[in-house]
Amino acid sequence: MVSGKSIAIAASVTAAVAGLGYIAYFDYKRRHDRKFRRKLKRDRQKVEKKAQKIGAAPTLEDFNEQAIELLDIISKEKLPESADEKEQYFMAQVSQGETLCAAGASGYAEAACRFFQALKVYPNPVELVMIYQKTTPDDVFKLVMAMMAQEVRQKQLRYFDVFPPKDKNVQIKDKNKMGAKEKKGAKKEEVVTPNRGLFATKDFAANEIVYEEDAVVSSLLPCARNGRFCYHCMKDIPDLVVESNDIENTKVESESDAKVEQNTEQNTEQPAENMKTDEQPVEESEVAEEAAEKASAEEPSAVASIETESSAKTDEEEHVAVAEKEEEKDAASEAKEEEQKAADEPEASLAQTTDTKAAPASEFTDKSSGAIECEKCHKAVYCSDKCRQDAYDAYHQFMCTGNNNSTATEFFDLVKKNHELAPIMIAKFFGVLVDREKKKELARAIGLPLDPSMEDEYTTWEHLECMRYLELIPTTGDVVLMRKLSELMSAGVPGISEFVTGDRYTMLKGKLEYNTYAVVNTAEGVKVPEDTEETHVSDSMRGSSSSGAVGLSLYLISSHLTHDCDPNVEIAFVGNTDKAAIRTLRPVAKGEELHVSFVSTELDRETRQKKLSSQYRITCSCDKCKAENAAAEEKAKAEAEAEEKAEQESEEKTSQEAEAEAEVTETSEQN
Repeated sequence: MVSGKSIAIAASVTAAVAGLGYIAYFDYKRRHDRKFRRKLKRDRQKVEKKAQKIGAAPTLEDFNEQAIELLDIISKEKLPESADEKEQYFMAQVSQGETLCAAGASGYAEAACRFFQALKVYPNPVELVMIYQKTTPDDVFKLVMAMMAQEVRQKQLRYFDVFPPKDKNVQIKDKNKMGAKEKKGAKKEEVVTPNRGLFATKDFAANEIVYEEDAVVSSLLPCARNGRFCYHCMKDIPDLVVESNDIENTKVESESDAKVEQNTEQNTEQPAENMKTDEQPVEESEVAEEAAEKASAEEPSAVASIETESSAKTDEEEHVAVAEKEEEKDAASEAKEEEQKAADEPEASLAQTTDTKAAPASEFTDKSSGAIECEKCHKAVYCSDKCRQDAYDAYHQFMCTGNNNSTATEFFDLVKKNHELAPIMIAKFFGVLVDREKKKELARAIGLPLDPSMEDEYTTWEHLECMRYLELIPTTGDVVLMRKLSELMSAGVPGISEFVTGDRYTMLKGKLEYNTYAVVNTAEGVKVPEDTEETHVSDSMRGSSSSGAVGLSLYLISSHLTHDCDPNVEIAFVGNTDKAAIRTLRPVAKGEELHVSFVSTELDRETRQKKLSSQYRITCSCDKCKAENAAAEEKAKAEAEAEEKAEQESEEKTSQEAEAEAEVTETSEQN
């Protein structure tokens, strides 16, 4: 029987042999295997780096790595929706964060999570961040900021997976990545700059609408600011149509007014004569009595005529009074119905529940053109009360030049001097940005369903950041306009002076220069005034034709359309407003990229290329340009060959003539 001692000795010997074998194998690999040596080196560096981190302060990279881990942990936590729940949640999170901070460095990570969650439900995040900076430990604050930065980064990475919405029938794809997938063994590092385009997600026939979308922000061209186009949606404003009943009523009122004036003149002529003869003041009642007595004495029939006229006038006044009472009853009934409808459908109008100041109705007047005019500035006109209110809520309350608003006046004078619309578009953009977020927050707070256009997890600013833009060099005029814009919008957009830096203003201007479209009005009988040297603007705007352009607009989806001189879609405008509709020009297959033309397709290749290069920094290599370029080269080659052939023929002819002349000379000499 084998003893325990023997087993222990055998196990020890086996372990020793195995250890010696591994040492020999390790030494062999270290000497002969390069990959093994590199792996050992990397492992050693990791251990050294980890040892250094233990005693050193965490770096930005460390905070970012930890922030990603913490975001993954709290991603499943559900945030409250109602205002009361948010307030309670906020207080609880802040309290937990403060308790964890007091526990020391071991609780910093969880404290950062609590402060971050409190930040998500706080109505003014910027203000809370400033409070965190002053009251929390430095490492906790840096970790909260890293979590914010990483969340934004993660949101940006999934942006093109969720936008545009599926019901728009299009998808944004990176053409570089599409090409990399087709190439076997292609390295990811080779794809550096995204080259995105808009692709159809289903088949479309010719002349079919792919999608429609509202403009983010729009502005009329100076030449179209003649009171005939809406300052908000840019729709043409028709003349008011007066119905036949209204005309008859107007005639009756005019005749009645004429009779009253005639009687008044007759009554006032006689007192004037008495004043001239007697040269003493006479009471109106006495004059009237004398005139009546005289009329009754001289012409009895005239009294009857006056009485008949007076009774007719009284009957007319009674009819008018009855009509007015009926109108008042109808108005009261309509008001009551509206109140009942509003009570039954509280979600009908979000604008009525917003905390923004409504534009007083008395400030706007209906003109004969059908326009609603701002009586403060007497410049902005609108096609409807809705456009007037939407514009006022978003931006006109800040940009109106009325009521001695010297800042707005100076701003528009500078814009006119610089001959550009970009500053106006930027000012409107910030107004729209704040107005949309306010309405979103208010709808959530009071439990109203969001407007379909606002059901978006991304803010308007985040959408804008994902657009292409031109890198511009700021000018002196840009700096002056940026300061004036900050001054103009500071009352309605808190913190804009700190946010709109020179680089950010130039970036916004570059995005507008690259992505805005010319809005064209094609309504029959509508004539847009011609552009002049005074009204001309330098802004670039996409559009195959500038004819009939009334303004320019920025769109979230259509900004991702790319250029082609032979486009397969075009942009049309619904109801001649700034609402865009993308329409196919020929059949488009699923997965095919959509193209519009940034310039007129009727231009020759050289002019198109020049415009594309100067305005968008594009060197077009589309099939149309390639074909035209090949045709031009072929034509140039043929012309060169023809010229060369003509030169050869000319030389041959000259040589023959010289030979003939020499023969003649030689013959004459012989003779």
